[in-house]
Amino acid sequence: MTIIDFRHPIVAAALQELQPLAAVIADTVHTTPVRIGPGGDEDLVAELTLAVALFCARHVLPAEAAELADPPFQPTRRWVLETPSRDAWTPYGGGYDNREDALNDFKETVARYQGKRRLFRVLRATTTYAVEAVHIPAEAAP
Repeated sequence: MTIIDFRHPIVAAALQELQPLAAVIADTVHTTPVRIGPGGDEDLVAELTLAVALFCARHVLPAEAAELADPPFQPTRRWVLETPSRDAWTPYGGGYDNREDALNDFKETVARYQGKRRLFRVLRATTTYAVEAVHIPAEAAP
């Protein structure tokens, strides 16, 4: 059995470099419920696998490796000003296709309610699309 001295400068430097990945793993472990009994850890394993794969795609692989040359569906983004109402965040006004417009509305709204205890936030909603099944019909017979 090998004993690792975590105080050694080389080991400490390597661990420091892995801190962002360790944070992703720790967050996944803390937020994924684990069932008691056979197969109870399957969700945790799946979530950890996905989290590490996404981390590698974002931080390890070259940026062009994660991009499709011609994605079938472009993601859509929309920004919405929200305020709490009855213990839930709800839209306040319409949404915006442009981030700058949403932030300008946010600043104006906050200024308008200056001195009143009202919370506001700008929420970005991103919709992505993934093809999950494809049917390719056989060629029509003559």
